[in-house]
Amino acid sequence: MYDDSSGYIHNEFPQARPTSLPISSSSDLILDEQRKRLRNCQKALDATEKESQVMDLEIAKLQIKIQECLDKTASNERLERELDAMIENQLQEKVNQNKLINEMSIERRKSD
Repeated sequence: MYDDSSGYIHNEFPQARPTSLPISSSSDLILDEQRKRLRNCQKALDATEKESQVMDLEIAKLQIKIQECLDKTASNERLERELDAMIENQLQEKVNQNKLINEMSIERRKSD
């Protein structure tokens, strides 16, 4: 560089201008990379937590459905026992009616 008495400093090597970008040290690059990794890990963790919550909800829904099925099964079994008891009672009534009819028929024959 030189001064030409006009007050301006001239550069002897105009192609060698300083860059406006700061030169980063390798530790800055390492820190930046670590921060990126940390952000990515946090994003992955957040996504995993959301998936876990969704899965917990799905599990809860399935548990409710299972309980409803168990309740229906228990209700059906109870109804089936009641129906079996009613059928048994009807069969017993029919047997009793047949006995009565037979007894009446025997009485009738005796009276004839």
